Amino acid sequence: MKKTHKLFTLTLLLVTLMKIGFSWQIAIAHQPQETTRKTRSIPTTVETETDPRITNFDNPETNTTVYTEPVDNYETLVKADFLYQQGDRKAAEKLYRKVKAPFESHQNTMFPDPINNAENLSSEIQTQWEKTKKAADKKDNLEMLQEFVAQHPEFVPGHLLLAKTLQKNKKEKEAFQVLEKAASLFPYSAEIVEVHVKALRKEKDYLKASIAARQFVLVNPDSPEAENFQEIADENFNKFHNNIKGQMLGKGIFGTALRVGSCALLGNCDVVGIAVGEAIKMGGLMLQGESGLGSQAAKFYKKKLTLVEDKKVVKYITNIGNSIAELMGRDDFEYEFYVVRDDSLNAFVLPGGKVFVNTGAILNTNSEAELAGLIAHEVAHAVLSHGFQRIVTNNLYDSAGQIISEALKTDIPIGNIVTNLIGLQYSRSNERQADLLGTRVLATAGYAADGLRNFMVTVDKKDGNTGPLSFLSTHPASDDRVEYLEQLIEHNGYNRYAFEGVEKHREIQENLK
Repeated sequence: MKKTHKLFTLTLLLVTLMKIGFSWQIAIAHQPQETTRKTRSIPTTVETETDPRITNFDNPETNTTVYTEPVDNYETLVKADFLYQQGDRKAAEKLYRKVKAPFESHQNTMFPDPINNAENLSSEIQTQWEKTKKAADKKDNLEMLQEFVAQHPEFVPGHLLLAKTLQKNKKEKEAFQVLEKAASLFPYSAEIVEVHVKALRKEKDYLKASIAARQFVLVNPDSPEAENFQEIADENFNKFHNNIKGQMLGKGIFGTALRVGSCALLGNCDVVGIAVGEAIKMGGLMLQGESGLGSQAAKFYKKKLTLVEDKKVVKYITNIGNSIAELMGRDDFEYEFYVVRDDSLNAFVLPGGKVFVNTGAILNTNSEAELAGLIAHEVAHAVLSHGFQRIVTNNLYDSAGQIISEALKTDIPIGNIVTNLIGLQYSRSNERQADLLGTRVLATAGYAADGLRNFMVTVDKKDGNTGPLSFLSTHPASDDRVEYLEQLIEHNGYNRYAFEGVEKHREIQENLK
């Protein structure tokens, strides 16, 4: 009996050990094979557009499909960019949202929904409006109208009446300020732009009238009014051009100035051109237009500045620039992009679309989208003729709108003109216009729409450590500028969860170090 019990016990123990051994073999056979990936390897394919898993080519025998959570923000953005470019926008957005926090809520809107008819006001405000209109007929009650507009900025007729009343009271400058502010509040209002253009034409400020009309076209390319405003822009620019030519003819110096301008721009100098060398005559150059002026100024700067010749870096900036420029609507420009060896976080643009980007701007930005935001802002200044306008205002016309005789008779070195152009700050109105157009084009080009907004955050953080030629030295700061850009993006529904371009950007940064 004891022998039988021992035999049974040994048999049971042997069976148990066999089962354990067999299970261990199964576990070994089914254990996942370990795969190795480089920390920042670049995924080259996705399994499907809706499945964000990345095919692991490090083990070609198994072609194992794995998805690993990114270890930091950079890794997250690299994978999000990859998915975005592959067309898997939902998966990309999910990753972008992990890195990019929502904008803070804003109490005061900078883009109120316009009210064009008094009938859409509350009965109380309608009564206030009627009283305000009656008071506006009296010169000493202008303050009541100003207060009404401040309290109800969404009411478009209020802005128009205020501008009209200021004009009646011989306060043209204040009237233009009201119209410019209204245009920044309602960039899609054809009525406001039309009134603004007419007021500028009345003052024979044809260049500004052309710019105001063109801005509407560039910001509202799909508007049914766009074609009409383009014609208005061209008509007023032609009037500006003819005005210069007429005054030069009246002063009897048109031929000389034009020949010298042609010499400086085209290189076919005659005796007069050789005598003045690098000098030009302002009037002649103005007749060559924005592209001619920009080309001449660019020649001066290419000689003066240390340009980066690294083909990879230059191609990177040129590709970004062209992707922005082709959407700007100025086919008459020949865009050129240069990289300047300068640590300042800045860039500048010359008339006609000649853009210079400092290495400091490349090294101090966090992504391609951020850098593209800066470039879009600068190109917007060019297409809106802001630089051209500054040159005309500070070198050609006096306060009465007449061409300065000395500007036509005296040879003005191109260096002086460029120094004036680059050294002067843009107006706040110019900045708003460039922000508006730059952000719209940035979003249309497929970049994260908050690229310019993020650039401004970077500028704010680095302000004080970027030198005298930093972005804020030529672009006035504004306490509400980041908020304005945030509201602009939200108001228009622009996509901030789009291409950031962090990997290529870091690669270019390493090239410059």
